[in-house]
Amino acid sequence: MENSQQTKTEKIEAFMKTWFTRFDQLDENSYFTQYLSEDVKMKFPGNDEFTGHEGFNNWFTESKNNMLGNTTHHVSDIKVTETSEDEFDIAFNVRYVAPMKQANIDMDVKEDWKMKWDNEKDQPVITEYIVS
Repeated sequence: MENSQQTKTEKIEAFMKTWFTRFDQLDENSYFTQYLSEDVKMKFPGNDEFTGHEGFNNWFTESKNNMLGNTTHHVSDIKVTETSEDEFDIAFNVRYVAPMKQANIDMDVKEDWKMKWDNEKDQPVITEYIVS
């Protein structure tokens, strides 16, 4: 049990590294939606809460249209807690830097994710993604 939990924690941390690298490169929306539950709940600073893939696609497309180039996420203090079998709470800090059309962004935020592990696909599925 301990080894499988440790393995999933390591997989989650590796996934997060790739996730933010792809975010910084402003990758295609479909890369991200494959890891989001159909009814994912999301909240970002300056935006109302939204749900689902359509909400993510609308938000990310609009965000990309307002950016002048790639972004940078400096992730730190990752805490992964298995709340029940194959369900995790992840809390961490991010310094987010982005060149935008209106003004450059350079801010510190706290992120809280809820995630399930899909054993069939051997990949995470984010069910809640809150940035404050």
